Amino acid sequence: MTRRGSAIQPSLVVLLIWIMVSASARALTVESDSEHLLQLGVKMFPTLVGGNLDLDNLINADGALTLLVLYQENRLAAQGVVNRLQASVRIIHKYPVDIRMVDVAGLSAWQTPPVAGVFLAESMVRTFLATIQQFGNHKKTIIFSPFDGDVQQGILSGLSISTQVKPALNLVTLRAAGIRMNPLFFKVAKTYE
Repeated sequence: MTRRGSAIQPSLVVLLIWIMVSASARALTVESDSEHLLQLGVKMFPTLVGGNLDLDNLINADGALTLLVLYQENRLAAQGVVNRLQASVRIIHKYPVDIRMVDVAGLSAWQTPPVAGVFLAESMVRTFLATIQQFGNHKKTIIFSPFDGDVQQGILSGLSISTQVKPALNLVTLRAAGIRMNPLFFKVAKTYE
């Protein structure tokens, strides 16, 4: 019996190690995918904000465009997005940018200054997406999420990744927000109704 028991034990250990490695690799892949989406989003976001034909109405008292990086729980991811945006974006259109980090509660309480764009730094639960969408519609603000499915859920803009990366726009939300976009975006963007 000890022989048989010892023969089973090593294979059980191998199976457990395989499960642990697979789970770790899957967690790393999800984290890496999320990080990759954030990097692509940081490159696309300023262009989408700059495509708003009414940017002149969204400058703050200092003559800058306020951009918010929004988080729910992952403040570290939001800080990473803020750092990347600050390193790569100084001006959108002809305006300097003022990049701030805010959580969902802070967004709900936001009054001034006007906001030209909101970048979602993490995937949000559906109830928060609805609140964020309402904020964008009310403030005529570009809301951007690099995460899969958010544009289909009503977020104004995001990424469409196939053989090439291009912007994604929710046309219903765009109309509801009253935002006028440069017509060039409609030629290149994947659109949702």
